[in-house]
Amino acid sequence: MGPADDGRPGGFSKRCMNRVLVITTEPLPVPGGLTTGAGLRAWGLAEGLRSRGFDVTIATPLEGEQALSQSAKPTDERVFYFVRADLGATIAAIAPDVIVMQHWGLMYAVPPVECPIAIDLAGPHLLERQYWGNRDSEGDLREKLAALRRADFVVCGGEFQRHYFYPYLALAGFDLTQQNLPVIPFSVPPAAPTGHPAAGAEATFVYGGAFLAWQNPEKAIRWLLDEMDIAGSGRLLFYGGAHPTLDASGGRFLRLYQFLREHPRVEMRGWRPFAELAEEYASEGHVALDLMERNPERELAYTTRTMVYLWCGLPVIYNNYSEISALIQREQCGWVLDPEDESGFRRLVQGILRNPATALSLRERAQAAALKQNWNATIGPLADFCAAPYFRPDKLSGGAAGVGAAAPCHSAEMNAAASGTENVPAEQSFSSLKGKLAANLLYLPVWVLSKGLNYYHRL
Repeated sequence: MGPADDGRPGGFSKRCMNRVLVITTEPLPVPGGLTTGAGLRAWGLAEGLRSRGFDVTIATPLEGEQALSQSAKPTDERVFYFVRADLGATIAAIAPDVIVMQHWGLMYAVPPVECPIAIDLAGPHLLERQYWGNRDSEGDLREKLAALRRADFVVCGGEFQRHYFYPYLALAGFDLTQQNLPVIPFSVPPAAPTGHPAAGAEATFVYGGAFLAWQNPEKAIRWLLDEMDIAGSGRLLFYGGAHPTLDASGGRFLRLYQFLREHPRVEMRGWRPFAELAEEYASEGHVALDLMERNPERELAYTTRTMVYLWCGLPVIYNNYSEISALIQREQCGWVLDPEDESGFRRLVQGILRNPATALSLRERAQAAALKQNWNATIGPLADFCAAPYFRPDKLSGGAAGVGAAAPCHSAEMNAAASGTENVPAEQSFSSLKGKLAANLLYLPVWVLSKGLNYYHRL
């Protein structure tokens, strides 16, 4: 199998060009299994491609199997489990026409292949690594650029993120005068849950997902429970806990987690398989709480959990600084607040506790807003590439001057924490990383490379 000139960009030619392998590091939303935001993202890409007629296999490392609530591995033939060190054998066995990497963290394990590679950049992973505690920024940059140089096609998860990723692509050899960076936002299934809270039920708030080092919802959660105590009504359903395969919180939220466990108005629901989680959100929740302290990672994130809440019919109390903020305002399917606006937050909660119908009236708008971004509708840019895959003409075969090849990923733990996980407990204020830094951090990757390894940060 090799390239031939059939008129396609890059001269790629193969038999039917519709077998796609999607690779992720995360556990998937299979029946009985626990998942994460990145796992849902990978699943959505695969399902969107299947809706366009592609033969899609999705592969995840064996450690993802540990996240299953049942001892047996699911038998879905579309899902393939592999050992990281044997990823090359997995690729050879599946013989894809196109490989889609859900993020770049596992690229070090992908051997040279004879088919085009697409990479889905679904979040600012190098920022996440900084919150995670890694300080080898130059090593991280080399690793990321080495991964991107091997890509023939790239998509990202949001308009805000495009501007973060452009400099990396330029450094990796992409000709940005000839190539755009398409956006595929986090997308939901095309059929929404149909559940509904019981008539007369007290106001029920939902918080779902893992605590992560770059996400801090503590103030809003404590304000919410304080208002419930004052009103003597309301409940909070808390879903989550330790990440299914790795706690990426660094223990920062242990006191908050203990506080939640002991509070009489909190029901600790733990983890649920995705289908069960969605059913409980829809049938019991009135409102979702998703208000995080501002920091550069949160400004760039296109938050998975938020779109899942809306898909389940839950209007969301959300921040006022990120891309989904505009969607919520435009579609009138929630409330957008400054996360430091304690008085405004308390007034809003007081009104919902007095009259839960306020939230129920926004239910249809919430689902309609989410369904505009169902995975069948948003998959277009990646589906177009998979239908006519090509090798990027300006693809670099080796390292750019002074950058060098990537070392293997820092550790399996670091990689397991990669890319948009949306679920785990943790305990640290990000007050020193307010969003005013974001404008500078968007240009963090813009370095001038000269002889040797010299980086000049535009900060």
